Amino acid sequence: MAHKKKRWTKTERIFVVLLILALIFAVLNVAQAFGWLIPEQPILRITGNTVDLDSMSLEQKIAQMVVVIGDRRLIVPWRNMQVGGIHIYALPTEHIINNTIIDFQHGMPIPFFVTADVEGCFNPFSKFKNFTTNAEIDRLGGAFEKGFFEGAYLKELGVNFNFAPVVDLDDQIWKCRSFPGDETKISELAESYILGLQAQGVLGNLKHYPGKTLVVKDPHKNIVNAEISEQDLFPYHYLLERGDAKTVMVSHLITTGSVDSKGLPSVVSPTVIQNIKDNYPDVVIVSDEIHMLGLKNFYATVDDMYIGVFKAGNDIILNFDRDPNEVYRMVQIIKDAVIRGVIEEQQIDDSVEKILKLKGFDVVR
Repeated sequence: MAHKKKRWTKTERIFVVLLILALIFAVLNVAQAFGWLIPEQPILRITGNTVDLDSMSLEQKIAQMVVVIGDRRLIVPWRNMQVGGIHIYALPTEHIINNTIIDFQHGMPIPFFVTADVEGCFNPFSKFKNFTTNAEIDRLGGAFEKGFFEGAYLKELGVNFNFAPVVDLDDQIWKCRSFPGDETKISELAESYILGLQAQGVLGNLKHYPGKTLVVKDPHKNIVNAEISEQDLFPYHYLLERGDAKTVMVSHLITTGSVDSKGLPSVVSPTVIQNIKDNYPDVVIVSDEIHMLGLKNFYATVDDMYIGVFKAGNDIILNFDRDPNEVYRMVQIIKDAVIRGVIEEQQIDDSVEKILKLKGFDVVR
């Protein structure tokens, strides 16, 4: 005798529909949280080694100026947005670090800057490798050797841009990030270090312009004021004039004296940034991480902060917000500011051209 097919009750059908809807919303929430809904930018067409800036969308240009946190879970949005770089922190193993970088870089028409902070003090890779602190280095040969071997290690991992050396004259906060000696000795040690680092094909970075970052309150936590002297500026002039350094990082300090930021944090001061550009037009200017409270607490809204840091003239902006939707929102805010004429597109183009050249591309406009 055939069994009768069970008919679902109306209540059961409603329950199943609601369950399906709940699952759909859950999947959409996960997709939203991980940035999977951020639209993918068009594939860039590069002829040989030449990039035509006119072929890039405004969003692509702005994104190319941003370095984000190199979290493997965010590989989809960062690749879709075509951001300029990823910053690597500690991961469980060297193998995972290397594989993460390989996965990020695979098939990218414009490779990411892969940045790190192996800067002579606390080392994000200390679980696998320890290096001598800057405070212990007092010979030029030792400084070159330090840069050379740190560069070799970073290159092996896949890192191509190290935010070092620190050329602040004194470190009263961490006690290990600055080289010992007067401004001349520190400059010479920093020069040897950066030559060793870049001999391995890893870019160096002078920080934190204009100085005094390590002798006052911690700008990670506080709005900080400082008076800058010519001594503080000496290492930057020494190294930039000799052409050893291609990039410089600007701090969040509000400064007076030899560098007057006009009441603004240096990183958002057009006066400070333009002064660097006037004297060293080819140098790539990098903002310190923009969510440090020394900058963020200066502004009433993060939207104002975003516009301030781009409008001031920084070429590379460090935004380590782990929410990819917020980084995407920043790109849209800057795009709108360019369309409205608040920020000149020429300024964006100039920054992107410098970035692409630093990555080894020829650029036409």
